[in-house]
Amino acid sequence: MVVAQDLLVSENNANDHFSKIAPNYKGLRTTDFDHIEYIKKLLTKKSKINIADVGCGDGRYSLEILKSFENCYLYCIDFNENMIQHLKQYLTEQKFTNFCARAGDASKLSLENNSMDSIMTFNAIHHFDLDAFFSESHEILKDDGKLIIYTRLRNQNYGSIWGEYFPQFGDMENRLYELNEIKEYAKNADMTIKSTRVFGHARTSTLERLVQQAKGNHYSTFALYGEETFDESLDIFQKNIQKNFSDLEQITWHDENILLEIVK
Repeated sequence: MVVAQDLLVSENNANDHFSKIAPNYKGLRTTDFDHIEYIKKLLTKKSKINIADVGCGDGRYSLEILKSFENCYLYCIDFNENMIQHLKQYLTEQKFTNFCARAGDASKLSLENNSMDSIMTFNAIHHFDLDAFFSESHEILKDDGKLIIYTRLRNQNYGSIWGEYFPQFGDMENRLYELNEIKEYAKNADMTIKSTRVFGHARTSTLERLVQQAKGNHYSTFALYGEETFDESLDIFQKNIQKNFSDLEQITWHDENILLEIVK
């Protein structure tokens, strides 16, 4: 059983992790765009639209939202202050002013009830208290508003190159959910999953780049390893890749994510 103290330790570790990688986060992670285009089709056009990006990190997807919804005002919220500072600088450098950003908890968003046309979160719900997040979203969304969740399911994580070849990666990452579990959280908050769509992404990388990403903790999963265990696992990972791929400059695989459209 996970107790409150375990959750506190996990949150503190995650906060430390994201503080350390905030300056280099954009260079470590891959940003996809196809689901942003899909989200545009889900949201009805209005003269003005209020959107909250929860777990916004350093603003990779916040920027894409601002580019895609010219008539929006964006509320960027993340629990890590370092990420928020990088986001502010990043979006300001891109000449956007129709946003605000602050450190905050997904369990208590401190936004007005019935104020948001959409709440969005990208690859972040495994860091949330989902009961509290769904409850907050229900109160904050307008009656016709949409909660958009983009995430990896546990089974999708096992199918990634890390889940396939990096020892213990799939088992170590026990914070991810399966679809039936997310449905239960939505149901408990009197919300309904209206639609789902799986997005597949063909990836290509070099072994050198993959090693760099792992060492840089581009997934917070790597921060869950002890130093010695990580070093041993990274060595085995490299051997697994060398064994299964003939061209270490053109390593190819397929990633999957799921997008959920959730309504009251």
